Amino acid sequence: MFAVLSDIHGNLEALDAVRADLARRPVSAVYCLGDLVGYGPNPVECIEAAREWDVVLIGNHDQAVLFDPDGFGQSAERAIFWTRRVLETSGRSDLWSYLAERPRTHREDDFLFVHGSARSPTNEYVFPEDIYNQRKMDRIGELIERYCFCGHTHVPGVFVRPDAEGEPWEFHTPEERHHFWRFDGRKTIVNVGSVGQPRDGDRRACYVTVDGWDVHFHRVEYDWRTTRDKIYAIPDLDNFLGDRLEEGR
Repeated sequence: MFAVLSDIHGNLEALDAVRADLARRPVSAVYCLGDLVGYGPNPVECIEAAREWDVVLIGNHDQAVLFDPDGFGQSAERAIFWTRRVLETSGRSDLWSYLAERPRTHREDDFLFVHGSARSPTNEYVFPEDIYNQRKMDRIGELIERYCFCGHTHVPGVFVRPDAEGEPWEFHTPEERHHFWRFDGRKTIVNVGSVGQPRDGDRRACYVTVDGWDVHFHRVEYDWRTTRDKIYAIPDLDNFLGDRLEEGR
């Protein structure tokens, strides 16, 4: 069994809760799809924790900290510049180097791991409504040999290419399938959701485990109020970034 998680965004309370949940399961490997930082108040601690995992990719917020934010909203951009200052003044050049060395993709057997999409691993969003954009989904699907894990949208779910040629892709929420999915040979994209900033209306941290061909979505309660209050206490992090944790938006 292995675990796949993504989009921690400097939320140490959510990360610690997920790590404790993982410790209760027979997980032999952990894959992280990126965005260790951005939005949240504990970037140093979250990068440090990630170094224990088997594979960690670079996300668009991680990349923005290293270079410059491109296409970010005002709140996200302010958080990026604050995160950069924290890393620069932490005295931890090893953490800075660790971020810089993260790969954009990882392939292993039938599985492709990306932050965004197979077409643009760091930056492209694949939203549930994209099933109505058949051209986009087919282009992405052409780059997937069989199964792909992604994050980036913070919305968990499963995209499946149908058997019939020309039919649109399907999207299934975790709730539709009792938080369970079984790979069946069709090309499939699993969005693992977000540990540190869920946006599907459920404020609990989200990640998946994979046991053979079975995918299980897990939701974990955490002390979001503590994270919110830490954000409130940092002038460069907009209060909105803390408020949204309560609603999972």
